[in-house]
Parts: sequence; structure tokens; C-alpha cells
Amino acid sequence: VVPNLLHLIDDIDMKTPQSIEANLSQWKLVFLLCQFLNALLNNNRPIMLILDDLQWAESLILELVLGELLGCVGDGENAHRFLFVGLYRDNEVCDGHPLYAQLVRLRNSASVNVTEI
Repeated sequence: VVPNLLHLIDDIDMKTPQSIEANLSQWKLVFLLCQFLNALLNNNRPIMLILDDLQWAESLILELVLGELLGCVGDGENAHRFLFVGLYRDNEVCDGHPLYAQLVRLRNSASVNVTEI
């Protein structure tokens, strides 16, 4: 069902520094995932996205997924059809951890319901 997205994220100018190139590719991927998820949600299809081991994710990935991806889906009229389940080891996440800041942001968001088990 998912089309080959490689040609959409692989067209970055080779003169661009590698770190910028990687960041642009990640942003393009998040944009495409937002478009894909919203298209499915518009067809009255419920979606559950599960990501495990978030304590090991890099801060940029956490920002892209928890900030941007959830933001683009959670702000729409079909948000009630979207369920995100994020799994992490709470004993590995402290105040200075990148995931901690994202969790605080999600808890303070009016459009997100956070349930901790």
C-alpha cells in the first residue's frame, strides 16, 4: 500500500553538507508521513502508530516524530481516529534526557491526551 518513497527523499544536492542533507531527508520523510496518515484518516480509517524504545531515539527524531508528526495529525478534524503509542523505559529517562522534554511538551498540549502505565 505504501509507495516507494525513496525517490522523494533521495534527491538532495550532493554539495550540501552531510548533516544538513540528513536533516532535510528526515523532514521530507515526516512531511510525507503526515500526508499519508492524513489521507488515511480522511477515508475514515483509524490508525494506531506504535514506536518502541523511544529512550534510545536521537533528539532530532524525537522532535520530528513527537513534535511535528503528532502535531500535523493531532490538529486535524480526524484526530479522534489516530492513536499513538510510545514505549520507553522510564528508568532510563531523566530530566536531561531529550525524551523528557518532549514528554513534558506532550503533557502540556491541549490536543494530546497522555496516559502513562
